[in-house]
Amino acid sequence: MRIGFDVRPFLKQETGVGVFFKNLLFELAALDRENEYCLFSASWKDRFPKENIPPFERMCFVDKKWPVRLVNASWDRFNRPRLDRVFDRRLDLAHSPTPLRLPASGKAIVTVCDLFFLEEPDKADREARKRFLHRVEESLRTADGIVTISEYSAGEIKKRFRLDPAKVKVTHLGTSIPSSAGPSVAEIEAVRRKLDLPGGFLLFVGALEPRKNIPVLIESLAIIRAGRGPIPLVLAGRSGGDGETVARTVERFGLQADVRRPGYLSDLEIRALYRSASALVFPSLAEGFGLPLLEAMASGLPAAVSAAAALPEIGGDAALYFEPGDPEDIARTIRRLLDDETLQADLRRKGRERAARFTWGRTAHEMLDFYRAITGGS
Repeated sequence: MRIGFDVRPFLKQETGVGVFFKNLLFELAALDRENEYCLFSASWKDRFPKENIPPFERMCFVDKKWPVRLVNASWDRFNRPRLDRVFDRRLDLAHSPTPLRLPASGKAIVTVCDLFFLEEPDKADREARKRFLHRVEESLRTADGIVTISEYSAGEIKKRFRLDPAKVKVTHLGTSIPSSAGPSVAEIEAVRRKLDLPGGFLLFVGALEPRKNIPVLIESLAIIRAGRGPIPLVLAGRSGGDGETVARTVERFGLQADVRRPGYLSDLEIRALYRSASALVFPSLAEGFGLPLLEAMASGLPAAVSAAAALPEIGGDAALYFEPGDPEDIARTIRRLLDDETLQADLRRKGRERAARFTWGRTAHEMLDFYRAITGGS
């Protein structure tokens, strides 16, 4: 079986689907020595990092100096260039990291992490609105398989579109945190000094996008400060489409000294933050999975998170939940977590136990079985 992938989501600063595909492909490289993997990347100015290339035994890798927007526009309008031609070999299967099919022969699998771009288009990522909004239904209808990352998202997909339920495959994401060496004490201290971190702080991990609901979290921080005193908040992630709104909200509530925005951080730096923070806060309005919650649980960091979308499915009884639109409820939940050491210890234990169920190895095994089922391969 010859399988094609677009690996541009982890060309640089991977978030969300980039993290998913990078870890999936590295695990498949360790698992599968039989099938051939054809990987495509393109950018005018950025070359694909060698350390990000999975070490497949049988592989074809193409990195074109083509503008990303030109590639996307050509694929969207003309279904060209076809990946078979780019790789100079016929593909049996092409797995797209987006809801849109890749231009290739053979079977087609698409990835739908969530339907937020359809449900709240004004708050969705601009690229998702532009590319996916009017083409997703046809793509899902004609695809041979649809991969999603939670039962919640699978339910939303089946509810919105008339699809054969057998086409939809749920495969949870994983985390390598429990099975890998964490940052050393010296590395944690180096990150603390570099970022000038306070002794205790709340942590949010993710891009500052409208659906992450950070302005409401900042309002809840002001409520906590009025009744309990200041508690610092570290927003770890790229600015995204809501960066300016977040900055204005911080200024409006006079929390400039309490809110830190270090920007996009390395994997080691994020792990150091998980080991240093007092709690994870994740107020998102829509999540197909919620990887930062899983990573926090695996790191032994207690979490207070939104009760929306897939987050309760991932967190189970190992997290506290709040209504994401209610800053008073967010503030109450955070205060409860910070003030109850017994509760913190219970959530740390439950979080580690629950996170151990989610591994990238399991994700890769399930995905390879799905590829074989779609193609009829062995």
